[in-house]
Amino acid sequence: MVLVARSARTGRDFRNQTQNHDSCFVTPQTGTDGGELAVTQRHDARARRTVAGRSSCERSDVPIALGRLAGPRRFIGGRRFAAVLFALLVLSRPAAAAFDAADTGWEGCSELIELARNELGNRRVRVISSLDYSVLEPADAIVFMHPTVDIRFHPLAAFLAAGGRAAVIDDHGKAAALLERFHIHRANAPALPEFKARGNSQLAIALPAASESSEPNDHPTLRGVEQVVTNHPTALRLEPGIELTPLLVLPARGEPAALLAVTGVIGDARACGLTSAVSRDTPPEGHCGRLLAMGDPSAFINLMMRYPGNRSFARGVFSYLLEDDTWGRRSGNLYLVNGDFKQLGSYGDPDGMREMLSEQQAALLDWIDDVRSNGLPEPFSIALAAIAAIGVAIWAGLAGGQLYSAIAPGYARPLAHVSQGGFAGRAAVLASRSTDRSLILRELKRTLEAMLRQRLGLSSAAGPREIVQAAAEKKLLTPRSSSALEQLLVRLSAGEIAVMNARRLSLSDRKLRALHDGVLDILKEMLDQEDPKRDSRPQHG
Repeated sequence: MVLVARSARTGRDFRNQTQNHDSCFVTPQTGTDGGELAVTQRHDARARRTVAGRSSCERSDVPIALGRLAGPRRFIGGRRFAAVLFALLVLSRPAAAAFDAADTGWEGCSELIELARNELGNRRVRVISSLDYSVLEPADAIVFMHPTVDIRFHPLAAFLAAGGRAAVIDDHGKAAALLERFHIHRANAPALPEFKARGNSQLAIALPAASESSEPNDHPTLRGVEQVVTNHPTALRLEPGIELTPLLVLPARGEPAALLAVTGVIGDARACGLTSAVSRDTPPEGHCGRLLAMGDPSAFINLMMRYPGNRSFARGVFSYLLEDDTWGRRSGNLYLVNGDFKQLGSYGDPDGMREMLSEQQAALLDWIDDVRSNGLPEPFSIALAAIAAIGVAIWAGLAGGQLYSAIAPGYARPLAHVSQGGFAGRAAVLASRSTDRSLILRELKRTLEAMLRQRLGLSSAAGPREIVQAAAEKKLLTPRSSSALEQLLVRLSAGEIAVMNARRLSLSDRKLRALHDGVLDILKEMLDQEDPKRDSRPQHG
């Protein structure tokens, strides 16, 4: 896929030819590096979804179903008890999360779902809590509403490249990393918006972006839209050189208008008909996906859907995501996910090793996040506690039931041979398994040289060369044995070199035993040569 700027055709000509309403094309970048992310101050979702004149704590925003309890005065205690019990039952119910499709309260999205079903039909609109990429078709569309989990990039990019469509509507959720892969970054909304609802700068009014021509913007998402009332919005910023189709902007005083909603085409530029080299009469050759990004999901909560512009823009987004393409009718399904949803499978190549590892990694990260937020599941915690209790009981039983023999005090214990001096200590040190082999070789060499000097009548200063020459002159060793003695002394000198260099010597038991046998063979042959000479001497009686 290639990154292409605006088409050379005019927007109107391109729409007439291909029924594609985006005049630009973007390809997701492979890296994760992006521009600096500027985000407005985070607020709790339930606390900040307000409109001027109404507080999130006002009774008018929360319907109360408590009726009047009638009865005689003598039953006032019973009425109070019943009221308290009923209030506890009501308050003990888990509160619905923000943007919940089933929530009919002011911060829910039940009216948005109802609008989608009226436009597309009940069968084509599916509100799900687990998104399986492997079951998606190119004709389908996905709406990510304020995701609180990281959206997986690779399966979504493959889905869009195959012709799928998606809308990412998020302000302070976890969609920032995904949008950065498509060269879209978050930015601060204008501090002084030009237009605002009820004088509240947090309720900035977004207007349709101006088209390249002097005519009004006729993008499908903007049909019937004069203005959109936002609620604590987050602006969007495009990387330099990236030209997408702006949909909504936030006019401001003293600064440029901020981008609120943008859309682009995903796919091969030439196949999608977005290059000047393609003739106007030539229909696009491939399937082209669409990606729409918006920085204010709270513009579609029930409380904000009372504004006509908000409803019209939502209706236009649904129509834009599922309208027919040049290759035929789409007739796909619209999947809506929000908050903490699960992600399974992969798109395009379910057997791919990278996708399988990515899926396993995503599942592990989801499990870790779930454990951090909600703790371990109750059965798992009970089993873990039971295993720990059993382990402690077994350890305590073994430790408590073990018989210990009396240990003699240190002054009454026999002294270890290694700690003794003299011949016994020296032999114990050399026989220890932890002793360095270089010490053993040095001991063999010194012992052999001392015995040879004594038998040959040499001084203690005689070196190995003098010893070998004296043994050959006195014919106590054969020429072959003399050569063997010279080689043996050279091999034994490796121990002295290792000791002087303070390094350990690696020598196997087999080689050490061979050197020891060589020393004994030399001494035995020399002794055998001396015995006949001793017997031939005259005896004195």
